[in-house]
Amino acid sequence: MWKRKIFIGIFLLSNFSLVYSLGIYFNWSFIDINGKLDLISFSTSMWALLMMLGIPLVLFTFLAAGTLGGEISDGQFTLEITRVRSIKSLALGKFISIVEVLVSFYILSMALSSLYYIVFVARSKNGLGISWDIEGYHSRLLLVSICGVLFLIMFISIAMVVSVNFGTFRAVLLSLSIYVLLKFISSIQSIRIWIPGYYTLIDDNDFSLLIVTYQLFIMGFIIGTLIYVTINFLEKKDY
Repeated sequence: MWKRKIFIGIFLLSNFSLVYSLGIYFNWSFIDINGKLDLISFSTSMWALLMMLGIPLVLFTFLAAGTLGGEISDGQFTLEITRVRSIKSLALGKFISIVEVLVSFYILSMALSSLYYIVFVARSKNGLGISWDIEGYHSRLLLVSICGVLFLIMFISIAMVVSVNFGTFRAVLLSLSIYVLLKFISSIQSIRIWIPGYYTLIDDNDFSLLIVTYQLFIMGFIIGTLIYVTINFLEKKDY
């Protein structure tokens, strides 16, 4: 039941940009956007704002922790082990299924933002019309948004590894605590670019292909390591 509610929440969250689109279209006073936006900049801005609010982080860490830790605590995971060849394939299957939901959420959010831009924003005072030309800065915006997706996958991995031994609630709590810690450390100017999730944690970030490459690598490495540790914990756990 709770998973269904999570999926409903994810679908509703995908329509987040509709509020801003309607606000721009009807000139609502509490929606204040400076400057003009094209289709890609509007879509990526809505994704960045959604990430800044932290709602996807909470939803997906809870989904990840509940999928693994919740099933372990209620005995469902033990039953599933008997139906598969190995614990490794079962754990990877659960991880991949959550990542697929996340990627679907990202694609749906971007698609709906694009649709709402075309319908409500393109011909408004904040719109630049409908153009399918891809400029250099569009690539940068899309790369940064993809970094945000990988950042969420990293926290899915954190929630899963913690939930093996500590359950759903503590896994979510610890994951959010790590996020707060990273947010705090990211305020230190000298080391902020080295912190995993730099483009998600920092609003006034500096774009560089070298930094993007490093961020993608370090988060990918952390994800791979955490999945390995999760499988190791599961194989050693006494069910």
